Amino acid sequence: MANTLYQHGTMQMLVEGLLDGTMPIEDLLTHGSIGIGTGDGVDGELVILNGVGYKIDTSGKAVELPKDFKVTYADVCNDNYREFKQYQNVELEQMLNDVLDVNNGQNQFFAILTKGVFQKIRTRSSKKSQKPYPSLGAIAQNQVEFEAENIAGTMITFYTPKVFQGVGVSGFHNHFLADNLSFGGHVLAATMKDVTVSIQPIENFELHLPVNSQEYLQADLNDTSSLDNVISKSE
Repeated sequence: MANTLYQHGTMQMLVEGLLDGTMPIEDLLTHGSIGIGTGDGVDGELVILNGVGYKIDTSGKAVELPKDFKVTYADVCNDNYREFKQYQNVELEQMLNDVLDVNNGQNQFFAILTKGVFQKIRTRSSKKSQKPYPSLGAIAQNQVEFEAENIAGTMITFYTPKVFQGVGVSGFHNHFLADNLSFGGHVLAATMKDVTVSIQPIENFELHLPVNSQEYLQADLNDTSSLDNVISKSE
């Protein structure tokens, strides 16, 4: 279906320590060719581009994923983007807010694709955790950060309205992949040097839950009191 965002898992699951990979990336790719996510045990930061899945590990470099790599949480869509605007010498937050405001995207899921040269960019990734899994907050404290300058690549962004916090990450969620696969990760900050932005308003949101996991089915996911705090620290 055109302009559909397909999501596997929820952020509330991750906050509560349900970190098992529950979908092979081969299956995920049947629902979209562009996306972001994380793997079993929060195994790195995932970027899906042109139907290929990559993992940015704690070295900061990207590696192509095997078909049986298990995904814990992911957002994917198909390439129905249309070119919107070029930006030069602008900060990440300013650019993304401009894109959303001009397109009246505040109350819908919204996909943004940014390609070009990034003057500065800071990213992070996580090392895979083993059972018994630590909390998502504890994992966040051990994340590794990376920086690069004048690097060409693609940033994949999904915007989630605030009302869906916990289902996803409310606001902007950005992952980056360098053209030469030398650098990537979850984007913490960036300055654009010369980029082209394409957009895709999302008309349909499809949520897939890991109902074949007994751990998920038996989990208590009703307490959302720490949700905002944990997500803000980890994302």
